[in-house]
Amino acid sequence: MTTKTPLLIEHFDIWAAAVTTKSSSGRDSNGKPELYGLKKLRELILELAVRGLLVPQDPNDEQASVLLEKIAAEKATLIKEGKIKPQKKLPPITEDEKPFELPKGWEWAFLGNLSSDIHSHYALI
Repeated sequence: MTTKTPLLIEHFDIWAAAVTTKSSSGRDSNGKPELYGLKKLRELILELAVRGLLVPQDPNDEQASVLLEKIAAEKATLIKEGKIKPQKKLPPITEDEKPFELPKGWEWAFLGNLSSDIHSHYALI
């Protein structure tokens, strides 16, 4: 029985060997070589993880909607106890604001709905 090597691993030498020279302008510009391939590989891995494509999704995991309800209930309790201030209600996320389709069970949410200390944009869970 043979196993197929994942494409990224099979060609890791190509990713690792891709080098470019840093720009000679701006801060930290010393003309040293930069591991461009590894930088792009890190970006790709992060992109795949954010989209839920890096590992298979477990259908038994708790749905994001349940987690969002728990967060909302906890925030309501903290507001009632006076530990945090009430926040302005954020509008629903529109289809135009969603840059890509999420895996089943994931949901888009504004970061401000997840924490009392975050006041910007949206997250996916």
